Amino acid sequence: MTLRHISRHLQRTVEDRIRAELQALGWLGPSVPFGTTPISIYSRRLRDSELVALTGNIVGIFFGRESDDSAAELGGGMLTTTTDLFVDIVAVNDPIGLALASDVKDFLTGRAPGATRMFPLRDYTSDPGGVPQPDAMVEVVGVERQRPENQETRLFWQVLIAGLELTYPGEA
Repeated sequence: MTLRHISRHLQRTVEDRIRAELQALGWLGPSVPFGTTPISIYSRRLRDSELVALTGNIVGIFFGRESDDSAAELGGGMLTTTTDLFVDIVAVNDPIGLALASDVKDFLTGRAPGATRMFPLRDYTSDPGGVPQPDAMVEVVGVERQRPENQETRLFWQVLIAGLELTYPGEA
């Protein structure tokens, strides 16, 4: 398999999985947990200037460092790369932020019903819904929740940081 733009496919695969899980749990509306407002999802990091103006429940999904490809431990021509995933959660109050962060963390760690830490990469090149690539697998290798201090905006902010390990066939 030679799949161009593999980082973009990884980003979209993870975003779609998080969006689908939040929809299934009711966070996107119309009947939102705890009677709060539905969340908005951003596919990028929120800038500090944007944080000041936020008034609702927001989830921002973005990626950080990506390692070089390396030969997978099991060999067979497989390659592995690791990417950092960040999920910013800004909520209308602290309990909502904690509940939302807990739901996303449980999903990423495989603790939520029907969730799994390992899933196939999807190819979005010609199909907007993505085509699963059974020989390219994504594994969530760790999830940590943090509460950044943001005295300027006084927002109820949680950040999830996860490691994603992508294993896929190298060039033949």
